[in-house]
Amino acid sequence: MKHLCLGLFIIMSNYCFSDTSSREKLIYIMPEFRGPELVEQCTRSVYEPESFWRVTSEQITIIEKKLQQHLDQLKQQKAEFIPEPLIQYKRQYIGFELNGQSYIYGNFFPKEANLENDPTRFAIVSCRGDKRYWGMLFNIDQYAFAAIERNDKLVKPPGALDPKDFISAPPERD
Repeated sequence: MKHLCLGLFIIMSNYCFSDTSSREKLIYIMPEFRGPELVEQCTRSVYEPESFWRVTSEQITIIEKKLQQHLDQLKQQKAEFIPEPLIQYKRQYIGFELNGQSYIYGNFFPKEANLENDPTRFAIVSCRGDKRYWGMLFNIDQYAFAAIERNDKLVKPPGALDPKDFISAPPERD
């Protein structure tokens, strides 16, 4: 009996004090100062908010529950783009104000992606048109998704030359 109690004590001690930091982090709440780089994706819509704010974990829990329901609806409707289950992605969230409305923006990328930047510190932006990357925009005031887009279009950054503007050759640069 003494050995059984000692064995149970050791097992329970290991369980209670096991290292939980080895769990993979999937959700990153971005600070306000990272907002501009997070919403300036080069292969999906770019937003120019008036201000940014940090979302809460409670807001993310609510949004992700609603997002999963929305994705299930897209699947039933046989939509053109239906992301994989959320567990397949890491994601970054930021809140912002735009035209008097409050939004939560989510940036989703494959959890197995070999990233150049640390997602806890920097916005993850893929300009290669990788369709496994996608984003969502949730309008808090209307309590509805405003957009769910994958990385499959080229968005011209502000100040960039549009190739359609010149006929034969690009203008020479100084």
